[in-house]
Amino acid sequence: MHRASKMMMGTAIALAAAAGGYQLLSSRGSDAKTLVGRAWIERIPRNDTDHVQLVALLADEPLGIFQRQSNYEGSYALFRYELRGDRKAQLLFPQDKSKHEVAFDARPCDVEGFDYCLDLSGAPRGAAKYYSRKGWEIDASDAPALESALRAIGEELLASPPEP
Repeated sequence: MHRASKMMMGTAIALAAAAGGYQLLSSRGSDAKTLVGRAWIERIPRNDTDHVQLVALLADEPLGIFQRQSNYEGSYALFRYELRGDRKAQLLFPQDKSKHEVAFDARPCDVEGFDYCLDLSGAPRGAAKYYSRKGWEIDASDAPALESALRAIGEELLASPPEP
């Protein structure tokens, strides 16, 4: 299995295990529609041992994940979220019961082969900037489909040239 596929499979397993038992989201603004239901990555990994930050907020459940991972190790934190207008969200981390107000700007862009840009401020984990591509939408309502989608993203990352 390819290194990026393994990394994304870890994300798929964590998301699939977490996707259940929460109420559906009621409304989203335009930036929120770009933010949720999509895999975001800090940058293309440089090699097998390069750690990168990932984030995803599920569209069907108010649940998300911050993940830091290389091909060989990683860590993650799950959180619940509540959108507060087009550009703000409150994150609740059940592990330590902390709450954080996060401002975000999710928008279409054209940066180094990515189609979407995400700026986060106020998040206690992860990076300040993330990127995504068309086709990186994730559907957590079907765990096998989610795993398959994230595996495809991993394979796409393998085809991308590493950063210098």
